[in-house]
Amino acid sequence: MMLDPDEIEARKSLLKLKVLCKRISVVLIIALAILCVCWVFAISSMVISQINAETVNVRNDLNTLNIVMYLVHAMIIVALFSVFIRIFFGAARGESPFTMNQVRRLRIISALLLAYALVDLGISCNNTLIQFDLMNYGYVSTSDSAIVPLNLGPFLAAAIVFAFSFVFKYGVLLQEFSDETL
Repeated sequence: MMLDPDEIEARKSLLKLKVLCKRISVVLIIALAILCVCWVFAISSMVISQINAETVNVRNDLNTLNIVMYLVHAMIIVALFSVFIRIFFGAARGESPFTMNQVRRLRIISALLLAYALVDLGISCNNTLIQFDLMNYGYVSTSDSAIVPLNLGPFLAAAIVFAFSFVFKYGVLLQEFSDETL
């Protein structure tokens, strides 16, 4: 059977796309591993700083809520990375993007982005976030009326990804309809 040149070109493009998706997923795994090591170091430093401050009775603005918020923030980012890794590994294996699995993944990403935005807002509202001896994260207000920065990016990204999930769901329905008519 002789293949059409357009079909040959399409197969080459799909093969390049699979290789690219595989590479992206490997890069995401490496980045996630590096981030996890940094988070373990940062959280360990925060806990040690908190313990040292309590031991010597020094007022330390870092408290357990800050550590928990930072940990939740990190866990949300880890969950986002893992969903993205699954999306790219699926594409590398040749899975169709128009499956209910992908729609579900996009909705999970949307929910995680919304959770990230809310935790980020909570962290921003705490003016003395993670201020301690070894590392300086966040800021300390020098006036009585602190300005809390509101990052609208994650809220907007969550809305856009949620909208894309409907586009992909429509693609799933069209593909099912096309399969039934063949």
